[in-house]
Formats: sequence, C-alpha cells, structure tokens
Amino acid sequence: MRGLLVPVLISAMALGAGSARAADAPPIRISVPACPSAPFSVGAFLGSLEVELAGHVPPCCLLASSPAPEGPGLQVALTLDPCDATATSVVVRVQDPARAGAAERKVELSDISPEARPRALALAVAELVHSATQMPPPPPPPAPPPIASAAPRPRQPTLFLSGTLELEPHPGNNLLLWGLGASAAVARGRWMAAVDLQGLNGGSSVAFGDVDTDLLALALTAGPHWSVGRLIIDLGATGRFGWAWMRGHPNVAGPTGGSGSAPIASAGGRLGIFLPTRAGVSHVRALVEGGAMIRGLEAIVNRATAANLSGGYLLLGLGFGENR
Repeated sequence: MRGLLVPVLISAMALGAGSARAADAPPIRISVPACPSAPFSVGAFLGSLEVELAGHVPPCCLLASSPAPEGPGLQVALTLDPCDATATSVVVRVQDPARAGAAERKVELSDISPEARPRALALAVAELVHSATQMPPPPPPPAPPPIASAAPRPRQPTLFLSGTLELEPHPGNNLLLWGLGASAAVARGRWMAAVDLQGLNGGSSVAFGDVDTDLLALALTAGPHWSVGRLIIDLGATGRFGWAWMRGHPNVAGPTGGSGSAPIASAGGRLGIFLPTRAGVSHVRALVEGGAMIRGLEAIVNRATAANLSGGYLLLGLGFGENR
C-alpha cells in the first residue's frame, strides 16, 4: 500500500503546483482507488492526465484524500472491481456540482498492455472531463416577430344583379314616369357593361282629363369603373330602345279618349354606384342618368300637346342586388 501511495503523493505535489497558476477556478479533484495494487501505474496515469489537461480550466489536478472527492470544483473518481491488480476495467465518474451533472464511463484494460494503460486511461478521463466542462451551446436567437402583412383586399365581384326603383322626370313636357328596373352588370378589368330592363308608368293631368303613359325599354350601358374603398363607381354611355303607349281618359262628357303607341329611343350618360355589403354577397345600387329622347311619343288633346315623351330626361334609381 505504501509503495503505491509514494508515486501518487509525488505526482500530487506536481499537480498542486500547476493548479496554483489557475487559482480563479477550483482545481479538478482526483480520487484514485485505495487498493494494495492496481492494474496500471497510478503515478504515470496522473502525469499523463496533467499533460492531457494542460491549460484546462478548471486546472488539473488536486489529489483527493478520500475515495469520494469532496469540495467545490470538478470531481473525478476511479473505481476498480476487484480492487487489485487483476481488475480488467476501470469505472471513471466525473461529477460537476456547479452544473448538477455527472458522466460515467467504463474503460476496458484487458486488451491494453500494462505500459500503455496509464496514458490510455488518462486520455479517457481527459475526454470525459472535456465533455463535462464544455459550455452548452447558446440558445438559438428568438425568432423575429412575424411581419404584419397587409390584410388581403376583398375580392371584387364581377357580376352584379340588381333591382331598382326608378323615377324619370321629363322637364317641361308634363310627364313624370316611375317604375321598376332590373339590371345585370359585368365587370372585366377596368371596364363594365350593363343591360337594364325598365317598366315605367306615369300620368299627366290636362283640362279635360288624364293621359296615362307606359314605357317598356331595354338599355345598354358601357364604360369604365373604379373602386374607392368598398365603393365601386361606374361611368358609362347609355342607349335605350323600347316601346311607349299613351291613353287618354276624359273626365267631361263629350270628348272620347284615344290611344297610341310608338317605338322610342334615347341616348345619355350614367353615373352608377355599387356599395357591396360587408358579407360581400349583396350590394346597394344607386344611379343617376341624364340624356335626351332621340325618338319619342306625344299625346295631343284639343290640338294641344298634353304629354310629351321627348326632349331631355333625368333618371334616378335606387335598389338592392346580389354579387357574384
């Protein structure tokens, strides 16, 4: 036993001198088996370990006075089973109290010559010490916050089906028409085209009675359109073709009422507005149209014009419809 501890103590003194140069960190504490004999040279092992851990922080090494090293700093314990020269392996345990971690490795000696065992064991211990004291990689940087992308613009509808209540005055001609209209408008790119079916009716009062006017017409409109927020504005040229009927209803005895009909045509310009609802499946429709009659119809009572579908006109419409 004394023969085994003498080289151990000599190596411990050398190791302790090296540790003084790195006083900032507690030295590595080594516990070797307290056996009467060992399958390797303990002194040669400690010398090789000092070489392998030269410049290491914490520094190498301080020989522990007990089989289980105690105190601060990295702790290395060697265990032999059986505790004599016939042992064929060494269990190396490295413990780091600062990190609350431990590592263990079994080093086989049976296939290593006795002369090479101290260095082979020192290499294994140094490798385990390096892995135990290696700083963990820094955590990955936090992911950048997602870039707030602009909310996607709602899809603009391309087909508008509308029903409108329409009012059409003919200034200076004693005629005011009102009724219903049905419209289908198609938008492509910057352009829009629409077809409207109108059914209008109106009455004109004269000295001898009334004149009723009915109008059934088809209107075609085409022009550009653009969006302002949710609002869709269209501006187009309009041509209208249809048929008009006029009937007289006298309110005095004597005169008889007459009737007549004729094709009519008009041309003008239209400003329309579509306001889609937030659900995007329907809309509010408003339009203003102005123009002139190209071909009209007039009612004559007592050789005087009682109602005249001619000259300029103004059409106002307001309604509701569906988007597609």
